[in-house]
This record gives sequence, structure tokens and C-alpha cells, in this order.
Amino acid sequence: MKRKEFVIRPKHLILGLLVFIAVATLGFAIVPQVISNFTTPKPAEIAAREGAQAFLSTDFEQGQDAWVQNVCKVASYEGCTIIKQTIAPMLWPSVERGEVRQACQAIQSELLTDTPASDEKAHSQVWKVTLECVDAKTAKTNTGDVNVLVSEYEQSWKFDLVLFTQENQNDKQQ
Repeated sequence: MKRKEFVIRPKHLILGLLVFIAVATLGFAIVPQVISNFTTPKPAEIAAREGAQAFLSTDFEQGQDAWVQNVCKVASYEGCTIIKQTIAPMLWPSVERGEVRQACQAIQSELLTDTPASDEKAHSQVWKVTLECVDAKTAKTNTGDVNVLVSEYEQSWKFDLVLFTQENQNDKQQ
């Protein structure tokens, strides 16, 4: 049996090493950027997550005004107005009756609809946000999904409101 010999010349070895270093350098420079483009939350997603967290994080001991203030920090002007005038007066009595104290954290989100801006409406998106909520009294954890409407105002995304069952159905029909 004949043995084959491969002779690697020093110039080929050096050239191969240089190519390897160039490819590795490009890989380390480009791959993290590509990965971050896919994993970094978009501004609308951040608005949806922050809005859902603020909306569902309630503490009856701190009171309705503190809750409204926390939600309005991340909400659009229109969203804050709806919270103050409609949702808070309707929702808060049941929070007090149930002595609800919970802190919620968004753990996942998914874009459901994207509605471009029109003459009378801002660019809006509906996100399904999965939250993990911890009851402050019992430390019991609950996980659930809410659909959240966010809109773009002056190139900034803001939370508008959590969509309830009827609003979700209306949104799907449009």
C-alpha cells in the first residue's frame, strides 16, 4: 500500500491562518448584531409590555390614584384619559373588594395586528402579552395573556389600553 504524503508549504499555512482569522473576526463582529436584531424588543413591543405590566399590577393599599398614575406614565394621552374616566372607576371597586395586591411581569409578547396610520387614526398595533403575576399576600403565581393596543404618536409608541373580549372580537372583524 502506497502512502500519500501531503506537504503544506509555510506560505499556504500562513495564508490559511489569515483566512481563518478573518472569518472568525467577521463572525464575531456580525453574528451578535444579527442575533440582537432578532431578539431586541421593538419600541411598540416595549410599550405593550410596560402597559400590560402597569395595568395589571395593582395594590389596593396604595389606592386608585397611585395605580392610575403608574398606568398613565406609560400610556398615551388618550389611553390615560380612558383609564381615568372610564376604566378606573369601573375596575377599582372590585380591586378594593378583593384586596388585590399583585405585581406583574411580562414574560413573552407576540404581534397580532399592525394597522397603518390613516387620516383619522394613528399607526397602531395589537400585541398579545403573556404576564406572570405574583400575589403579594400569598406569593401565588398566575400566568395569563392579555391583548394590548399600542399606538405611535410623534414617532414614539405608547400604551393605549388592554383590550377586553368584545374589543378583541371587534378588532378581528376590522
